Amino acid sequence: MYNEQQIQAYLNRLHYNKEITLTREVLDELIYAHQCSIPFENLDVYDFQKEISLTEEALYDKFIVQRRGGYCFETNGFFCVILRSMGFDARPCLCRVMFGLTEPSQNLFDHRATIVTLDGKDYFCEVGLGGAMPPASMKIPDQGLWTADTEDVWLEMKGEEFSIRAIEPGWYGTMRRVRLNRDIYDDPMDRKERLEVMFTTIAVHEMDFTSLNYYLSHAEKSLFRCQRIANLRTERGYRALTGLVYREVTDGIRREQTLMPEELPVILKENFGIELTTEQIRYFAG
Repeated sequence: MYNEQQIQAYLNRLHYNKEITLTREVLDELIYAHQCSIPFENLDVYDFQKEISLTEEALYDKFIVQRRGGYCFETNGFFCVILRSMGFDARPCLCRVMFGLTEPSQNLFDHRATIVTLDGKDYFCEVGLGGAMPPASMKIPDQGLWTADTEDVWLEMKGEEFSIRAIEPGWYGTMRRVRLNRDIYDDPMDRKERLEVMFTTIAVHEMDFTSLNYYLSHAEKSLFRCQRIANLRTERGYRALTGLVYREVTDGIRREQTLMPEELPVILKENFGIELTTEQIRYFAG
């Protein structure tokens, strides 16, 4: 757990200066501020091939002292501990990133998020996805009341539309309506809506992510080892880096450019707020 000074340092990075109350309003504001301030990025896995530690001390050092981002097991893990330290009833949940896949068997467990309980109701919270994500908490429906004829309830948030749908027993999915030609990433099938993430509400514990973190940060076929990814929400859209391709959506207008490796440190600093060490900058310079 983090102390008051550490919590304040986190809030300072988010530029959040309101009183912390255990309400959904504050929870939603923290989710949005986190998404706009702390990027998803896998530089330590893909480029620098460093060991990824999920201890509270290591996460605080990376996000607050080094002012870096991280991949899902880091940033969602950090957020979950921060919420608990503030007094929220928060717990981790196990996920599969689908990004348009339709069958649960098409992907393994490769993600984590957070479930927060407020006034007896559970809410799905996401701050560490390398793509479009709900900018606020989403109430998890009672799966026992779900039938094949149940209609999705779509919520408009920050210009995007999201819904939660029961996928299979014990598993839910976050759905997103795709805005053709305005998304940060293209959808190869030009769908109007797609499944982004599946999650389960069964109890899991921090130690359950240790082996997943090790596998996904070391396995040659892991997405995080196959390509460089950075993603950050902005008040007017998104910024994303995939390999050497930088994309930005601002007010619904997308632009794209291909970078040279030596240009990456400047882009990472100016557009994602990622401060690299001198040694890391030399790495990109070749």
